[in-house]
Amino acid sequence: MSEQAKIMAEIHEMVMSILKTGSATEEQGEKIDELEDLLYQQNCFKEVASPEYANQGEEIASLFFAGATEQGISKMLEYDISPDDFFGFVAYHYDEDHKDEHLVKMFTGAFMADVKKACS
Repeated sequence: MSEQAKIMAEIHEMVMSILKTGSATEEQGEKIDELEDLLYQQNCFKEVASPEYANQGEEIASLFFAGATEQGISKMLEYDISPDDFFGFVAYHYDEDHKDEHLVKMFTGAFMADVKKACS
């Protein structure tokens, strides 16, 4: 399991715990902030020098959204981002508040398998 996947799993556990109890303790809030700080240091979340994208993950996703699959895969390799980390990023980053959230449905099981195969 990658560092990014571990961080995301821990965030998920914390959120589920908070949902069960109905409120977050101050310690839980601080821990989530720490985890998010670590998450934003991961390759998918690193900023890019482009006003169009907030980070490397968005840049790659936009290539896939535009049908430039080979370019998206090349960027993943260039940025040293595994398919698992990229698709984990997509699930985390493209929520209902993101303007491109509707586009992520293109990442079907078959699409993800093809990307994983191309990256191996």
